[in-house]
Amino acid sequence: MSGSIGFSVDTGQAFEQFAKPLENFLIGILKNGAEANDALQATFVKLLEKGDTIVEKSALKGWLFRVAYNEAMLIKRKDGVKRKHTEKFAWQVLSHVEPNQPVDRMLGDEKQQEIKKAIDQLSAVQQEVVRKRIYEGLKFREIAEQLDIPLGTVLARMHSSLKKLKIALEDEA
Repeated sequence: MSGSIGFSVDTGQAFEQFAKPLENFLIGILKNGAEANDALQATFVKLLEKGDTIVEKSALKGWLFRVAYNEAMLIKRKDGVKRKHTEKFAWQVLSHVEPNQPVDRMLGDEKQQEIKKAIDQLSAVQQEVVRKRIYEGLKFREIAEQLDIPLGTVLARMHSSLKKLKIALEDEA
């Protein structure tokens, strides 16, 4: 609560009036409906928490769009960090080092079989992205162009694939 007392915000009315324009705004920024919905929800949670700091009713729309924008940027930053860690994890899990001894070679082959088995458990669309990225060495943008799907979809499929692979390979260990 701040020192200045604002007008009483009717959150339900604000939602009815601004949810759709805010959602469209957020989809334009994030290019992802689920993430836009997350940012929209976070925006209205902030309105519930801090709506009393808005001094004038005429400032509500600007306040909501500013908060929505900040929430979208927060999601983009988190996605960037996740994407970086996902790629790093992909190379750790799916790349192999040339072994020096026959025993190491056998273990390497066994691990490779575990990885292939885990990949086979993925959905067809996830397998396609993983194979193009890991085995063909394509960049995510190239995969998106080849499959004629948005880049965000490719990244989401890779992210969910790696989560499943991590679980499957941890279970094998």
